Amino acid sequence: MQNNNCRQLDVTREIPRSVPLTLRELTGRRVRVVPFGALITQEFIGGRVTIYLNQQNLVRNVVVETCD
Repeated sequence: MQNNNCRQLDVTREIPRSVPLTLRELTGRRVRVVPFGALITQEFIGGRVTIYLNQQNLVRNVVVETCD
C-alpha cells in the first residue's frame, strides 16, 4: 500500500559521514540492490533500503524509504 507521506532519505547525502551505515543495521530490513541501468518499480515501502550500484558494481548511492 502506497502512502502519500512517503519519501526517500538519501543516506549518502543527508546523513553525516560520522554516522556510518553498517550491514548490522540492515538486519531485518527489506533491502534491494539495483545494478547500473536497471529498471525498478517506484512504489514506497517504509524502511526499505535501496542500494544503487555503478557500472563497476560498486555502491553509488544508498536510499532509505520512510513513511510518516
